[in-house]
Amino acid sequence: MKHTIYVLSLFGILALGSCEEEKISVKATRLHYYTESFEISDLGFYPQLKVTYVYNSSGRVKKYTLQSYDPDTGSMEEQRFFTFFYSRDKVSRINGYQPGEDEPYVEYTYEYLSDGNVSKIMEQNHGSGITSVANFAYSDNGSVKVSYVLSNGGAFEYEFDYSTGNVLSDKTTRGAQLCSNGQYTYDQNRNPFKELGYIDFLLTNLSTNNKLTENVSYVGCAFPTLVPESFAYEYNDTGYPVSATTFYKSDGTVAKSRKDFFYGPE
Repeated sequence: MKHTIYVLSLFGILALGSCEEEKISVKATRLHYYTESFEISDLGFYPQLKVTYVYNSSGRVKKYTLQSYDPDTGSMEEQRFFTFFYSRDKVSRINGYQPGEDEPYVEYTYEYLSDGNVSKIMEQNHGSGITSVANFAYSDNGSVKVSYVLSNGGAFEYEFDYSTGNVLSDKTTRGAQLCSNGQYTYDQNRNPFKELGYIDFLLTNLSTNNKLTENVSYVGCAFPTLVPESFAYEYNDTGYPVSATTFYKSDGTVAKSRKDFFYGPE
């Protein structure tokens, strides 16, 4: 998703949230882990990371661990992990830890409206010393506007059309300046990230279905080096993707990336 790359380049790590969190069925297909690889010219797909999920007895995520590939050891090495806390079946807090550390380096806290929609996400990054707050406003036509304020003085707004349960179009502004606007299309199959049942801070799980194309115009603020353009999937017999290939506009050495999904009882 383009905001995973673009928002990181715009101000580091910021929040985007969707609407109401998903209700979880304990018997639902669960994403056990996924791997991501990038295709490097003349080298083929080069492993980058692995993300593994663990669930509680209610079927909700209680922890996920991110590992990255170490070429020196030839294996995946743990980089950080996140633990989840719930109140009334909704995420109330997520803590992120570095390996071997007892105190979190980052904390995310959530607030909700009476209808169950996220109203506020606050990120406290103890490593950088920056606190970021995202406030959500919902319109009757399905549009959502998220206003961000950072303790270092930064601020911007992100607005998107969520009328169908997918992000169909969006725009990012910083004050009176337009940063980007985009349009997106989707398949009719299940997005495994959406079905994790929580709103993540990097907008990777907003849409119900899997993105097929995106057309984003970057006009200011920041310009990503990798710009996704289209996506291709292979599915299992229950309609979930088992692989997702991203094709980039970039003229650099990375032509495409691939996620491989693995489902199981965890």
